[in-house]
Amino acid sequence: MNILVNPAVTFVYAGLFESKTPWSHPDRIESTYELIYMTKGEAYMRDGEEDLRLTAGQAAILLPGVRHYGTQITEDVGFYWVHFYVTEGELPFKKRFFSCFETPSLFSELLHYNNLPAIPEYMVNVSLVRILAELCRLSEAADSEEVGDRAAERIYEWIRTRASASLTVEKTAARFGFSADHVTRIVKRKYGVGAGELIDRFIMNEAKSLLCGTDKYVKEIAAELNFSGDKAFIGYFKYHEGISPTTFRKRFCKLHMNSK
Repeated sequence: MNILVNPAVTFVYAGLFESKTPWSHPDRIESTYELIYMTKGEAYMRDGEEDLRLTAGQAAILLPGVRHYGTQITEDVGFYWVHFYVTEGELPFKKRFFSCFETPSLFSELLHYNNLPAIPEYMVNVSLVRILAELCRLSEAADSEEVGDRAAERIYEWIRTRASASLTVEKTAARFGFSADHVTRIVKRKYGVGAGELIDRFIMNEAKSLLCGTDKYVKEIAAELNFSGDKAFIGYFKYHEGISPTTFRKRFCKLHMNSK
């Protein structure tokens, strides 16, 4: 058997849901796990005995055999959805709600591979396992003693919601009345990376989302992310990703979209 095949996790299907009209999650009981990552809007759901409110940037795992349904109607909603089986053992984490997910481009990658012809199944499965591995890391971080570091959490959210080429560690530090070194230290202690790298991650995540999820020109994306011009953005993107924005868009352009 190909050693790249993971017998414990089996991908079933996935897609990107978007609705501009009033919407509520259907009443369902699935035989699979369902992973939801919100890209925009809000979703209100009842999952078994638990009420969930998901907003952009948040993720949740719904259990197989448990009834879930929408509890409120919302508009302009978007989310990735992934169904999968755990065929051996169980998920290596108990946490099922995640207030942040730093690498949403992994969902674009999964859908891209799933919709390419003649791609081995293990390629899609590897993408799924990478997403689950990131959720496992987030779950372990939430269980660590640093979870109570509210300053780091506030800084994280500040960076996540404002990341652009014009945001610096120094500006972030000034906003919270800390030194740049202190901000970098407390952020790294909690999240494993410094504030500068965190800014870069969120800029790249937003750039990838815009490249994969919109038809905007590279020049428009550069302006939206506050780069001085498209050449500066292209150079920045190539430095961090190893390929140009246009090449990245061509590689990860295939998505399964639905609106029901």
